[in-house]
Amino acid sequence: MKKIKTITLAVLLAIVLLASVTFAASAQAIRTSFTGQEVWVEDLSFGKEFFPSGGRYHARDMLSSFTITTTDARVTGEELATINWNFTLVDPPVFVTGPMWGTFRTTNAGGYWEGTWTGVRDENGYSYFHYLGKGFGGYEGLFIRMDNERLDPDPTQPTTIRGVIFSPGGE
Repeated sequence: MKKIKTITLAVLLAIVLLASVTFAASAQAIRTSFTGQEVWVEDLSFGKEFFPSGGRYHARDMLSSFTITTTDARVTGEELATINWNFTLVDPPVFVTGPMWGTFRTTNAGGYWEGTWTGVRDENGYSYFHYLGKGFGGYEGLFIRMDNERLDPDPTQPTTIRGVIFSPGGE
């Protein structure tokens, strides 16, 4: 339990630090909004799965591939995401609920985005995700924030994306 709290605290701290950089920079930043969709492609690695007592299902370091298509070409591309969760087993059709977190890297011809994400799968099986990241390559100096949601208990269904790219200093 202490290890889970430590991991959760570390992820939250990383998000807060990234958010503080993003929001400090965004005071003078140009904000470019975008919308889109994230589609699951395949699970590349199932990582470590385990079932602690009490109807729990935990996973660590899963690796999945997604395709992202948005109204801003800088965010459209291939995404690799590490996935962790601490789920509680529930009745079908939902099956599991609980917190999720991990890292992401979205790549296209212009550069790539890297960062962290957190999420939750609620009692209806709906999933909500929050992403914070930095740009690299052609996106160096830019920051990204995305909110994704899947209003379907099927985890292979697409998520809807709403996001903002922050260009500090008006780049």
